Amino acid sequence: MPNANQILALVKSHLEGDDKRFKEVAMQIAAVEARSGHSILSRSIADMIKSNTGVRLVRSLAPLNMDVSEYVLNVDNSYRLSDLICSEVIKSKISRIIKEYIHRDLLYQNNLSNRNKILLTGPSGTGKTMTASILANELHLPLYVVRMEKVITKYMGETSLKLSKIFDLISNVRGIYLFDEFDAIGMQRGMENEVGEMRRILNTFLQLMERDESDSIIVAATNAKDVLDSALFRRFDDVIEYQLPDQQQIEILLKTQLEPFTTPNLHIDKIAKALAGRSHAEITSVCADAIKESILSEQQLTDNIVIQAIEQKHSQILLA
Repeated sequence: MPNANQILALVKSHLEGDDKRFKEVAMQIAAVEARSGHSILSRSIADMIKSNTGVRLVRSLAPLNMDVSEYVLNVDNSYRLSDLICSEVIKSKISRIIKEYIHRDLLYQNNLSNRNKILLTGPSGTGKTMTASILANELHLPLYVVRMEKVITKYMGETSLKLSKIFDLISNVRGIYLFDEFDAIGMQRGMENEVGEMRRILNTFLQLMERDESDSIIVAATNAKDVLDSALFRRFDDVIEYQLPDQQQIEILLKTQLEPFTTPNLHIDKIAKALAGRSHAEITSVCADAIKESILSEQQLTDNIVIQAIEQKHSQILLA
């Protein structure tokens, strides 16, 4: 017979809509029944779980309170880990966050906690926001993006109040919470252009992070790691540093983006060299522009079409 912890975990995962955890516990129960000689029951449980692979449990999400709906958005979370083109080190760290979250009950039983406060750093367009979406999709959780431009205000005390409301939401509504452009509140205390109010905001955030014991995952992303206050790093369970793609990653990204339109006249290695030093987002945008030009001009996709798209994108960046 399943033990009390397995029954509690089964009920909890069902109520929270955590279908991965639900199936995992159910398979554990099936294994227990098999060892007890109840082979028919064990096989029935296993067959039911396997026949529903890929089907999510229906979960009802609490609507955002009107107090926070202005500066917290529920956005699409369609990316999977396989969509992210990056180093194996980064993928390994993301996989570890996912695995620890799925097995957080087991960790808790051993007086340990899962990684749930993550700092993402690196150049713009290298996959930080995409990572938040991946975590949400892989864990079947809603993704909430905190709109920093709406949170930071010039009125004393108002920003700290908004942050408090956001952390109340984090405690009450389980999800992935992305604080993008995190340096807006995480800037070093004592910097030359800093004012007292920003110092109070940072102190408030540090205190809220310290007190948070929710089942949500907090993800902070910044392009400016060097300006962050050193006290912040102690509050995060993991720091993932993103880089611009290397030559091999650029080629993989090009093949992925251009795959349906590749022709013998397309030389991925040559195009990849022309894209050295560009971010994942820029490369994806170039590919989209080249494909649109190929379709509208009724021509096969060639090196020249892609190179022209690269040059046009470069001109746009220079003018910006």
